[in-house]
Amino acid sequence: MFGKFLKKSNETKKEADFNKSKIDWHLNESILTFDTGKLFMHYYAPNQKVDKNNPAWQNQGVFFWENDEHFDKKSLPDDFLSMETKLFLIQSIPDYIQVAAGKAMPWFGKPGGGTKYFFKYEDNPITLEEAHHLKIMKYVDVITITPDNISILNDRDNYVFNLSDKVTYKDKEFYLNQQKVSIAELYHKSLLIVLKI
Repeated sequence: MFGKFLKKSNETKKEADFNKSKIDWHLNESILTFDTGKLFMHYYAPNQKVDKNNPAWQNQGVFFWENDEHFDKKSLPDDFLSMETKLFLIQSIPDYIQVAAGKAMPWFGKPGGGTKYFFKYEDNPITLEEAHHLKIMKYVDVITITPDNISILNDRDNYVFNLSDKVTYKDKEFYLNQQKVSIAELYHKSLLIVLKI
């Protein structure tokens, strides 16, 4: 009985190792282009009534954060934890639109200190919907690479690599902490992600 279990466990490990090697090879040989722009996010509740004077709506329809900003630093109520999040990249900002930022102050029992962003025209905030309509931002999805979807690594029309600003590129090589690293290593360290654009 234990022999069958160990054999199955070893086969599963061999299959996992094979799949990881296969994925690593495809990552390193991928033709996807690189986007080094910061990944941003905003909260979204589809049933939230639009009310530009309501802070709950403003924190979904106007304000946004860097994707890796810790929740407690945003000083939002806990019900935001259960909301959908939308990820996006900033594409190009017209001359008449500015990006403004401020620090979140302590609130709702949270320490704050995170950076909250919004787009504005003259002195007026514009909604994220308006920014999207103006093609300032582009919504994206993070994709986990598996043996079943590995072909997307050759689909540069619909997918890109997004590279962390902790990584440098010099003489056709990637470096992390002045050490040469492969694309696959960066992917497994979450310093490179695949985005569906």
